[in-house]
Amino acid sequence: MVTLLRLVRTLMVRLTPRMATRIGTALGLFGYHVVRVRRGLVEEQMSRALDLTPSDPDLKRLVRANFVHYGLLVVEIFRIRLLSQFPLESAVQFEGENHLKDALAGGKGALVLSAHLGNFDVSAAALALRGFPVMIVSKPLKARGMERFWMEERSASGLQIRLNHGSIRDILKALKDGKAVVFVLDQYASAEQIWVEFFGRPASTLAAPAVLTQRTGAPVVPVFTHRHVDGTHAIEIQPALAFEEHEDRDQTIEYNTQRYTAVIEAAIRRHPEQWTWVHKRWKGPQLVRTPSIS
Repeated sequence: MVTLLRLVRTLMVRLTPRMATRIGTALGLFGYHVVRVRRGLVEEQMSRALDLTPSDPDLKRLVRANFVHYGLLVVEIFRIRLLSQFPLESAVQFEGENHLKDALAGGKGALVLSAHLGNFDVSAAALALRGFPVMIVSKPLKARGMERFWMEERSASGLQIRLNHGSIRDILKALKDGKAVVFVLDQYASAEQIWVEFFGRPASTLAAPAVLTQRTGAPVVPVFTHRHVDGTHAIEIQPALAFEEHEDRDQTIEYNTQRYTAVIEAAIRRHPEQWTWVHKRWKGPQLVRTPSIS
């Protein structure tokens, strides 16, 4: 498996940017029109979250664009090493770098709040190539060969990667060493979860960023990316979010996790066609108490 993936990578990196975009687009359209895996799920989740009826032309356009996004992601994964072979500015535009620099200057590291929006791997690799000390907390893949290849490609840019099982000691050490630890907080959490509102529906969410911030004082810095029409990527680094204490620990963790989730939702709403709607984000109870952030 790894040998085959490396062969595909060798072929992909030889493509021109225009040809790579055409292939990625074709893959996405093939998935949308022919394979149709989880297309119904994407339509249902996008319809409910964005308040679009099943017959709305905008829904059809967004779902189609979302599958094209997946095709482009596949091609970009095989070409991610090219980021280090050409001037970074030719592929990535940064906005708000000073916010992450200021957060790290505090000496407690930083927790980067992100989501599977745009090409998350490109943004993480670009931050590392920019000189930021970045560590990703990553969920392991079921396919071992695919995981090994994926880790190789991401690590090539200088990223430090830790799997999310039993990694708390590594995370605390990374923060103590002044690193930026990246958490993607937009997927269903099956453990250490907290229920918050996401696009108007209860969603199980990882409480770790809020817990770690309360414990270490590390600031939370939102970082999101999206792809331009020309294939380049924009990385938006927002100001650090102030941590708010409440009456008890549970309320504090719940409140801040809700705030982090609201920031992610706002970023997705700006570029809904580039989020991972194919993921089953909403599971479990449909009625839960959610904290107010007003």
